[in-house]
Amino acid sequence: MQETGTFEVKRTAPAGLRRKIKHARERRRRRKLEKRTSAWSSGLEMTDGATGLVPAAGVPLLRLLAETSGVRGQVSTALQVPGFHPGHDRGQVLVDVAIGLAMGAASVSAAMSTTAAASAVAGQIASGVTAWRLLDQELDGVMLEKLARARAAHRRRIWSLLAARPEGFPWVRVAGQVWDGWLVLDVDASLVETHSEKEGAAPTYKKHIFGLHPILVTCANTGEILTILLRPGNAGSNTTDDHITVLTEAIAQLPARYRKKIIFRSDGAGATKDLLKWIKQTAANDGYTWHYSVGFDVTQPIRDAIVKVPEKAWACAITPDGKIRDRAYVAELTGLLDLNRDQDGWPEHMRVVARLEPLHPKHRKNASTIEKRRGQRFQAVAHDLPGHHYPRQDAFHRDHADVESVIKDGKNLGLRRLPFYALAANQAWCHAVMLAADLLAWLRLLVLDHHPHLRRATPATLRRLLFAVPARLVRRARKRLIRLCADHPHTADLITAWNKIRALAAPT
Repeated sequence: MQETGTFEVKRTAPAGLRRKIKHARERRRRRKLEKRTSAWSSGLEMTDGATGLVPAAGVPLLRLLAETSGVRGQVSTALQVPGFHPGHDRGQVLVDVAIGLAMGAASVSAAMSTTAAASAVAGQIASGVTAWRLLDQELDGVMLEKLARARAAHRRRIWSLLAARPEGFPWVRVAGQVWDGWLVLDVDASLVETHSEKEGAAPTYKKHIFGLHPILVTCANTGEILTILLRPGNAGSNTTDDHITVLTEAIAQLPARYRKKIIFRSDGAGATKDLLKWIKQTAANDGYTWHYSVGFDVTQPIRDAIVKVPEKAWACAITPDGKIRDRAYVAELTGLLDLNRDQDGWPEHMRVVARLEPLHPKHRKNASTIEKRRGQRFQAVAHDLPGHHYPRQDAFHRDHADVESVIKDGKNLGLRRLPFYALAANQAWCHAVMLAADLLAWLRLLVLDHHPHLRRATPATLRRLLFAVPARLVRRARKRLIRLCADHPHTADLITAWNKIRALAAPT
C-alpha cells in the first residue's frame, strides 16, 4: 500500500500477467514431476551374467522343512515300486509339486517350473511331464493308500513335536474355554466349478455351478486338511455313506493317542441319524469318548418349541471370542421336544439348543411366518457335548465356520482347479494339495510361532510377505550361503525360520 494524501492506491498486476505467471508455475511443477517420475530409468541398462539367483526364498525353505521333518523320506518309501528305478525320486517329485502349489502354482507344469526356478540351491528338478505321469498314471488306488499311511505315520512325529513345545499341543479355545485333551474335526463339503467334461463333473445343487462336490475333513487344532473325498457334482450334501467314508479316512490320519477324545462338528448336512449312530457306536466299540455338534433342521416342532420358551429362559449368545452378540439369544429345547429316540433313531443323550438372531433381509424370503412376524431367524444345533453352559456350547458350534477359511486356503493351494480328466488322477492331485496344506500348517505351528501375524497367515499372505523374498547363492569358506536382501522387512524372520527348521532333526 502507498498513501497519497488521504487515499490508498493498491498496486496489482494486470489480469493477463497474473495468468502468465500462474501458467509458468504450473509448467515448472509439471517438468519437475516428469523429471522425478522418469529418473529411475536414467543410466539403467540390462545385461546378462548373473548366476546363483533364487527368485523366491520360500522354495528352499519349504523344501528344507519337508526334508528335515522327514515327510519326504516317508513319502519316498511309500511310493517305491520293486524293480522300478526312476531317474527322479517319486517322493521328491510329489513334494516339489506340493511346494509349487504352496508358492501359488495352479497346474502341474507351473508347480514344477516354480520349484525349478530355485535349482541353484535345490539341484536338478524333475520336469512337468514326469510330475504329470506320476499323478496321472503311477498313483493308483493302492499307491494312494500307501501315501495316506505315510502321511499318518509322519503326523505322529509332527504332533509329538507340537506337544513338546512350551505351550503344548494346540487345543481349541472358544469363548474363553480351552477344550483341553479334545481333538476337533470339522466336516464340510464345497463345490469345485469346472466347465470341461471332466469325469464326475455334473450340475450341482447351485444351478449356476457345474463341477464336482468334494467333502473335506479338517483338524481345528492344527489347521491341517486330513482328507479330501472327490465326488460327482450332483452328490448329495447329507449322504451318510460319504460322511462315514471320509471320517474313517480322517480318523486313520490321527495318531492313536489322539483318537480317544474327538468332537465332530458339521453343518446341517451331518445331522443324519445313521451318521450320529455310527459315531456313538464306533466310539463305544473302541472304548473312545466321541461327541458331536451338528446343525439341526428347523422344522415346525422346533418352531413351536421356540415359541414356548419363556422369555427369562433365553440367555445372551456369545461369539467364539467370548463377546456378547447383539440381539442374539440361545436356549435349550430338549425338554420341549418329543424326539422319540427309540422310534426315530436319534441317539441317546442328544440335546437341542435353539438360537435367535435378527432376521437379515437375505433370509426373509425363506423365513417362516412366525420368523417374519417376530423379526428373528430361528436356528438349532444338536449335540451331546459335556457340560450345561449352552451359550458356550452354541459358540463352540459357531466356531465350525472356521472350516470355510481352511477350505478357502485349500482352494488357494490348487483345489480350485483340477487339472486332469480322470477322477482318480484328480484324487491324486488332492493328495498333493493336502501335502501342501500340511507343510504350511507345520511351518506356522513349529517355525513361525514366534511371529504374531505370520503364525496365523494365509497361504497368500505367506507368499507375499515371506516366500517371495529374492536371494542369491554365494559360496564361501566351503559353504553355500543363501544371501537374502538386507532391507526386506522379513529377512530376520526367514533366517529364524531356517534355523528352526534345521533344529528339527529327522528321526534316524
